[in-house]
Amino acid sequence: MQSVYINRKGLQSVEIEEPIIRLPLRPGGKATLDIDVINYEAPTHIYLSSRGAIKDKVTFNRNNPYVDGEELLTITVANPPGQQELYEGEVSISTGYGSREGSFILQIGQLENEPPPDAIEVDEALSRMDYRSKARPARVWQPSVQFRWPQLRVDATRIRRMRNLPYILLAIGVIIALILLAAGGISYGVAILGFIVVVVLAYYTWRLLD
Repeated sequence: MQSVYINRKGLQSVEIEEPIIRLPLRPGGKATLDIDVINYEAPTHIYLSSRGAIKDKVTFNRNNPYVDGEELLTITVANPPGQQELYEGEVSISTGYGSREGSFILQIGQLENEPPPDAIEVDEALSRMDYRSKARPARVWQPSVQFRWPQLRVDATRIRRMRNLPYILLAIGVIIALILLAAGGISYGVAILGFIVVVVLAYYTWRLLD
């Protein structure tokens, strides 16, 4: 894909991301090239054209589009059947009725000694008995143990609806402290400290619900 930026560096400016694009087509082959045109200012018309050895091998789906924001254009490229050859030319994009222009080089076809795009290179060392792969060593699988901790979910909306929650906490704390105090399980100092903690907890719960 080719990206083209219009009006990004000033009025009617044209910026092209890739200066050279190569399509290694075999003789008789076809391909498409997408051009993503992004306009940073007011909607405007742009004009696309081709020149050089690719002029008769390139077809635009729209060569004079009205670009409002972003437009995806498509070029159909065909390599004529016959002798294997590399064709080179330019695709230009102009704005402001031709006052500003940008272009990129488009190469079509293959060279004689160039491998086809779908060729797969085979390592000759594979035929040797002592061949060892150069790839990274295989990883030994080891079972992993994962611990899942229970998730504590707090519904804040439901809690805020419980307007009596601070008083309930305060009452529960007082009752527990009195029971333990009566049973002799705690001293008066610990009971007073526990009562203070419960009061503080109830206060902040009341502030949360407010």
